[in-house]
Amino acid sequence: MPKYSTGFKVKAVLVSLAAIMLLILYSYFIPDTIRTRITDAQLTKVDGYFMIATDYRPLVNHDAKYRFKFDSGNVQNEAIRLKGKEVKIRKYGWRIPLFSMYENVVSIKQVE
Repeated sequence: MPKYSTGFKVKAVLVSLAAIMLLILYSYFIPDTIRTRITDAQLTKVDGYFMIATDYRPLVNHDAKYRFKFDSGNVQNEAIRLKGKEVKIRKYGWRIPLFSMYENVVSIKQVE
């Protein structure tokens, strides 16, 4: 059985930690698409966020400067217009109830 030096083991651990961190960041920041029905959307903000209720789960809609997303009002208006209809929603983030974290909506399109 080959013996590995301490330096090699440290490098292997650091590379493994970096890979895990990249996977975590990827899962948070890269948007994915869901197909669902909007059950409720209102033009009033709750704690600074627009809320969108869907059959999938509740989502938020807010501006994200680091993503260059400044159209949350337009997205919310689209959600109100498509209330009760089948839609495709692009969203990113995590839903963690313990921290009151919701996934953020990037765009909404009606399913034809």
